[in-house]
Amino acid sequence: MAETTIQPEPGHWTTVDPDRTGMFASARRATRETMNLASNLTVVATGHQAAIWHPGILAKDLAITALAAHGTASGRAMQAIHFIADHDANDGGLIPYPGPGPSRASWRMLPVSEGTATRDLPAAPPSSPPTDAIGIAAVSEGMAAIHAAVSAHADAANLALQLGLATDTLASPFTGGVPRRSMSRLLEAPIGLELVDRMLQDPEACITAHDEAVEADRRTRADGSGRWPRGAARPLRRGSTEELPLWRATEHGRRPVLRGERIDPASCRPRALLATALARLGGCDLFVHGLGGSHYDPTMEDWIGRWLGPEVAAELAPVTMATATLRLPIEVESPPETPPATPEGLHRLLSDPDLDRNAAPRREQLLASIEVAARRSLDRRSAFDALRREIDLARTRGRDTIDRYRGRLAAEGERRRGLEIASDRTWAFPMHRSEDLRSLAAKIDRSFSGRSA
Repeated sequence: MAETTIQPEPGHWTTVDPDRTGMFASARRATRETMNLASNLTVVATGHQAAIWHPGILAKDLAITALAAHGTASGRAMQAIHFIADHDANDGGLIPYPGPGPSRASWRMLPVSEGTATRDLPAAPPSSPPTDAIGIAAVSEGMAAIHAAVSAHADAANLALQLGLATDTLASPFTGGVPRRSMSRLLEAPIGLELVDRMLQDPEACITAHDEAVEADRRTRADGSGRWPRGAARPLRRGSTEELPLWRATEHGRRPVLRGERIDPASCRPRALLATALARLGGCDLFVHGLGGSHYDPTMEDWIGRWLGPEVAAELAPVTMATATLRLPIEVESPPETPPATPEGLHRLLSDPDLDRNAAPRREQLLASIEVAARRSLDRRSAFDALRREIDLARTRGRDTIDRYRGRLAAEGERRRGLEIASDRTWAFPMHRSEDLRSLAAKIDRSFSGRSA
């Protein structure tokens, strides 16, 4: 049974006018033209890294297609778009899968990214799927489907597009197909050129506003433990080093763009906060995040407001959140009703001088002898040595008891790892049964059925 989380409720999802006014209205219209989108279309978008993702990410595509379909049926022309976050250097070619046991294994399908944005890596033929997957038909069938889809797009312009198109092929039976767009190419579109120009005009304002927003977010999330939470983004100013929110694509991977360097948008890639700002400011009229994006995007909004003013922040398309949890039917042994074996319990056994003793217990007497002796005295050392001798004898005497406990501890460790694998929600969605994915799609579609345009 799929669990879905959609916030706010679909009935409260609101889009903005695609032809809305504002400082960036002209750049927004021109950007839509570069994306081959009619100016009257209300664009509902989502985005994710180039990868074969799990059902929680699929839920975002299902949500935007459901919204677009019901909105269009109600008289408002809508278009769903998926932005491939191809500025990221994620390892989209590594596919985790459940192995026998169950166990966690990985399929190295495509070469390692090694710090290079997926847009700047070539497409490649995938390696054959492994044959040691857990004995669930949908898992093996899904891995074969992934291989076929990725192989079919091995002639794509780059690795990001290869994975993006393959994912659309795999998802289209449930989504109906969602057009893919490069998120990083928004930097070369009119909206990106406008923002780059403003960075160059006043880099101090851009950098200061960015870091103030990141620090404000950290302070908001601080829990008083004395350990500061990690920032939603890396500060741009660190000592004498000042960066812009851009990566430069080089033959050795991405490297930061420093203040004062020449900027060519064609060879630069936006960092995460700038990428979603470009999408929400110029590429859509509603953006649907998952759990991760919904946490860091408020920092982006704060940054844009501090840097460009609240009136520009108001031009950002609104955001919502959609995700889902779907698990594979992996069976694991139920935990025993007796108290579980623990490392602490094993330590107590190994340190118990009375283990399996048939005579009167001696532990308290031995400890008392240590306690009453003067610190650093020969008597205290002698009492401690007496305790150690009794413990050594107990370990020999209770070897079978200790071995049985170690066996229980190992078995429960295996059971715990099995439970973790069985409860994992991040296996690639093609490994799930088609009927479960159809059920997820129908559930999300029903949640939008009563929504007015």
